Amino acid sequence: MRKLLMGSAAVIGGGLGVGVTTGAAEAADGIKLEVGGFFRSAYQVVFDDDGENEAGNEHNTDGFFQDAEIHFTGSTVLDNGLEVGARVELEGEDDDDQIDESWIYFSGGFGEFRIGSLDDALGDLCVFAPGGTANFSAFSPNQWGANTLTTNSICFGVDDVGDSQKIVYFSPVFSGFQIGLSYVPSSDKETHVDGVGPHVGMPVNDDGASRHNVSVYGLYNYEAEDWYIQLGAGGSWEGHVEKQPGPNREQQEFYQTGILVGFGAFSVGASFNYFNDDDLLVTTLANRDVVVDRWVLGVGATYTMDALVFGLGYSINDADVDNKGSPDSDFKLQRAAFTVNYTVGPGIDVDGEIAYTRQDVSGPDFDDSDDNYDAFELGIGTAITF
Repeated sequence: MRKLLMGSAAVIGGGLGVGVTTGAAEAADGIKLEVGGFFRSAYQVVFDDDGENEAGNEHNTDGFFQDAEIHFTGSTVLDNGLEVGARVELEGEDDDDQIDESWIYFSGGFGEFRIGSLDDALGDLCVFAPGGTANFSAFSPNQWGANTLTTNSICFGVDDVGDSQKIVYFSPVFSGFQIGLSYVPSSDKETHVDGVGPHVGMPVNDDGASRHNVSVYGLYNYEAEDWYIQLGAGGSWEGHVEKQPGPNREQQEFYQTGILVGFGAFSVGASFNYFNDDDLLVTTLANRDVVVDRWVLGVGATYTMDALVFGLGYSINDADVDNKGSPDSDFKLQRAAFTVNYTVGPGIDVDGEIAYTRQDVSGPDFDDSDDNYDAFELGIGTAITF
């Protein structure tokens, strides 16, 4: 019977059911470092609208792509039952952000606290629709071959930098229920360069950046003898947006919900994200003095047959661009994907995709080259976990 996708707090925290007593605390052993991570690689071929003045023009037809991280983790349990640990995720290739996430945690009967550079509560516990693999999917894929303005990503909060410095709390699991809470003082501050390492003075409030952001997410898991269900819902809110020269943007509010049901060899589910006053799509537009409300829906299913998992997914990204009195614009991005994953051995997978993507736009905020765009893509990849 396939196990439910539990919240990461329940996985890494491990000691949520352990009580905490008062008094001095000592560890039987010090923190011992362990190394893990993943390496994903893919080859994709895209056949799209690539003529003159079309979205695929001057883009290559195929390519090799990779994504890798090395994870350093360590923990110990004190004699009072408190578990203390740390995790650092090193990118496997040069990146603008060489360290992905890094945080410490304290776990016990009270739940778990994490402090550092990591996702907010919504991004950590978000219920995700099935149908994808480590590399490919109809929604939030690791590799997206179509030359579109954006993707149909479906599980993230309002922070300017997803792994900005924050504190996150995960409650213990009570009768299948768990809640996550997070708070970030400055959502664009992640590294020493941003002013959140050893420092003198407080971080600068940059134009257009948000601060005092909060996120809340609730998760429910139930597993019977031959079926299971997972439900989730929550939101992410900007507390304040720093004024900037020219038009100021509105404070963003993102809401997400999802459901996952499994029975026998089948799993089906759906995820929905609503983005109120979304600034993500605005950054792709020449005119920034607009208001965008957007939603993304993803539905999918999988069928498992021994070492093979077949997946099917569909997503739609729909946005209304309000030009504040001028003619409005519309954006719609749809994607369907068939995926297959084969487990070669423990931690070693081979996956593939056949996907179709269509982008339709209208109004003064988009170029004609982005309208009626079609892309058909094929991909094959590997995913190694260690």
